[in-house]
Amino acid sequence: MDSTNMDIALLLMILCFVYLWCRFRNSNGKRCVIPSNWPVVGMIPGLLCNLHRIHEYGVDVLESSGGTFMFKGPWFTNVDMLITCDPTNVHYILSKNFLNFGRGPQFKKMFADLGDGIFNAEGEFWGIQRKTTQAVFHHSGFKNFLVMSTRDKVEKGMIQVLDHVSKLGIDVDLQELIQRFAFDITCVLLLDYDPASLSVEFPDFPFNRAFAEAEEAIFFRHIAGSYLEVPTVASNR
Repeated sequence: MDSTNMDIALLLMILCFVYLWCRFRNSNGKRCVIPSNWPVVGMIPGLLCNLHRIHEYGVDVLESSGGTFMFKGPWFTNVDMLITCDPTNVHYILSKNFLNFGRGPQFKKMFADLGDGIFNAEGEFWGIQRKTTQAVFHHSGFKNFLVMSTRDKVEKGMIQVLDHVSKLGIDVDLQELIQRFAFDITCVLLLDYDPASLSVEFPDFPFNRAFAEAEEAIFFRHIAGSYLEVPTVASNR
């Protein structure tokens, strides 16, 4: 057995041991809320042990850590993440003192498919983008239009689709329905055009599908970090 296979076998043995240890602790009523930071694999084993209840687990971890938690990923994977749900921290980072929290070149490379809009903007340019966006969102006319458009899409789109699949006993992907709902609302607000993707026919829209593929590519690029060269979505079109 060469060294590469031995390394893989050793890593699998460590993961199995940690997984069984977590199951043993859980079976004894000693549920480990804060994941242990193991050598090589980081906190991934604790995450895998709670994968079946990942959202509840995230809430438990944040509650136990005071609302802010440092997740340590496997060595050399560039997936360490500072996670916070503290409104004070969020406001301080995203609004009050945003200039001190530069996104950096790695962030721009990761989200290159989003262009130079507010998601990737920094410094003075971000300030201009933010003021422009706030002026639109805080306008009374926009708020009224948002409420009206959302209510109309719920009544004529979501409810009709759910009623249709319920009568026929059809299984549907709720996430896809919500994505179609969000896609239609976004088009109405930005383009004054309703593509009606949320309908009983479930029409295929290449743009909507491309956006979902872009999200997957961005997520994979974040997980892979700089160790794998991931082409941008634009280069594949």
